[in-house]
Amino acid sequence: MRVSTAEVVDEGNPESKRVADPAIVEGALAAVGRSTSAIEAFTQLRWWTCSEETKAAEAYDVEEGIRVGGNEVLRLLLKENFDARGPGEVGQTIVLDDGRRLGYRREHTWEYKSQFGPIPVVRLGYGAPGEASVHPLDESLNVPERHHSFPLQKRVARLSARGPFDEVVDEIAATTAVKIHKRQVEEIVEDAAVDFDAFYEEQANNLPPPEETGPILTTSIDCKGVPRRRTAEEKATPRPKHLGKGEKRQKKKMATVASVHTTHPHRRTPKQVVAALMDPGASGAAKERKPSPEHRRLWASVKQSKDEVIQDVAEEMERRDPTQSKLAVCVMDGERALHTRAVKFLKEKFPRLILVLDIIHVLSYLWKASHVFNEEGSEEARLWVRERLLAILQGRVSQVAAGMRQSATKRGLSDEDREPVDIACNYFLKNKDRMRYDRYLRWGIPIASGAAEGACGHLVKDRMELTGASWNVEANRTDAVLKLRALDKSGDLDTYWTFHMKQEKRRRFSRKWMASG
Repeated sequence: MRVSTAEVVDEGNPESKRVADPAIVEGALAAVGRSTSAIEAFTQLRWWTCSEETKAAEAYDVEEGIRVGGNEVLRLLLKENFDARGPGEVGQTIVLDDGRRLGYRREHTWEYKSQFGPIPVVRLGYGAPGEASVHPLDESLNVPERHHSFPLQKRVARLSARGPFDEVVDEIAATTAVKIHKRQVEEIVEDAAVDFDAFYEEQANNLPPPEETGPILTTSIDCKGVPRRRTAEEKATPRPKHLGKGEKRQKKKMATVASVHTTHPHRRTPKQVVAALMDPGASGAAKERKPSPEHRRLWASVKQSKDEVIQDVAEEMERRDPTQSKLAVCVMDGERALHTRAVKFLKEKFPRLILVLDIIHVLSYLWKASHVFNEEGSEEARLWVRERLLAILQGRVSQVAAGMRQSATKRGLSDEDREPVDIACNYFLKNKDRMRYDRYLRWGIPIASGAAEGACGHLVKDRMELTGASWNVEANRTDAVLKLRALDKSGDLDTYWTFHMKQEKRRRFSRKWMASG
């Protein structure tokens, strides 16, 4: 049995690392290693725990010894369960649903890698010339095709959704009784995510009927860059020592991020929105009670095109509101590519769809323009933004743009100095059909893409842009990590895993048979 040596840092000296005393850990393993049953192993481990040598050891070493020895007790318990089932004999012959008979019987040993250590499993196979063997015990146990158990795979999937694969390898070695390689981690991750779309289709079908959910159906769509691994051709080309304006050393491919949920109206006045955005920490400011999003689904993909993701959004919305009885809303920034696709795919299914420009993006343009007229960080700059934000929320977009341009002209600013003002005004006028915030606030629909914006950060950036990370964006594992992270962040991973195991059983044991003789 392999020993894992967990490390602990001495708080007084961060450079030093403390590992469990090998003699103590080996003592625990020796105590249980001679056992042939779980009860005997437990008795031996209990005896070791109270031995004179162990009583003289530090708590850290004893705890580690109990952990590794306890894994062996648990491994033997699981082995006894498998042994008690027998090899899976169901008769002399197995008859397939098409009438073919499998009468050759032969025992095969297969290693099942559990969290507690490997277990040899003896299974009886039924076969015939030219036919793949059937192992009834495999189906009864629902063991995965790869040797790693489903609980172990689930742990790998969760850890991979949260951090680098190298750290997953280290964590599995430190907390289980098995060793797993990085390549195996990557393969498990790819396999683990295959039922993502089917799971959410089933979840949508199991949602409460439309009349029992909020009258507003909201989607938010955004994009976030994923560091792209350099191609062989790019690696052969030396990198420039100095980058040009706007150039970056690491190339990125955009991941499309989407969110869909239902909610109830949240009616506010323009002044309330301004106060929430500009004075969130003001003393005496009343905290808003926003209706909670219902049955929110978040996901992201770097491999799928924007068209494919937005088509998926349309299908998700249609499953939630097949009769189009709800008020459908799409909140996005001003990216033309996303807007064009939203009109093409979402409006086709929801002709009355309301397209909303994210107010947070509007605010960012106002701040940049404000610094043309006011010192950055000044109270004058804040008041300037506040005044124009209020006017925009009141429905006076064209007037705000005209006033900004007039101010720049009166000051005689050069084309270069006034550029942020002109960019902001062009942005507002180009998108003013999606900036009818006075109506949106009266109707109580959302005006910020908080779900997609947040997902860009915690779903994509926080995992995909870890220091030094780069991804083969064409590989399945990149999207698989995003899918598993979406499940983890949405709190759906446990439910998904149950669904995934059922799907794996259906795929692996699809041949129908019956025992004969």
